[in-house]
Amino acid sequence: MSNVYEIAQGFDTLWELIEDETVEESVLEDAFANLTDDLKDKFENCCKYIKNLDSDIAGLKEEEKRIKAKRQALENGKERLKFLMLRAQKASGEKKLQCGSFTTTLQANPEKVVMDEQYIENIPEEYLKYKDPEIDKVKLKEHLKAGVAPEGSAHLEQDIGLRIR
Repeated sequence: MSNVYEIAQGFDTLWELIEDETVEESVLEDAFANLTDDLKDKFENCCKYIKNLDSDIAGLKEEEKRIKAKRQALENGKERLKFLMLRAQKASGEKKLQCGSFTTTLQANPEKVVMDEQYIENIPEEYLKYKDPEIDKVKLKEHLKAGVAPEGSAHLEQDIGLRIR
């Protein structure tokens, strides 16, 4: 059995032979029927393989969700434990504790900016950052379909996709 690439080449060759008037019509019909049968068989196997891949992908996505949830639970537990340790060491008044093979120390973190409640009205313009403009493609598509979009701004294209049912 041929692969999809070879079958596609066969159809290309067949189209060239159709233009050649010396080739009998029955030969062309047989070649077309054979190529079509090969294509259907190959596509059936490809579709089966794609469905298997879909199943594997769905299983892997579920496993990713499960593993992510487990990782997040462990991270949250670690952060809660570190917070409790911080509170306990602060309460003890000890800056440094020797704990077997580990040492815990209280250390000042770098300063951070904490915004006041009414900060946006009180902050000068020089501290504000603005996002770059984004194009509303849904609205632009509607205007292109209606013929009211600015000339040379965009155009509509439509691709052909393969659906497997």
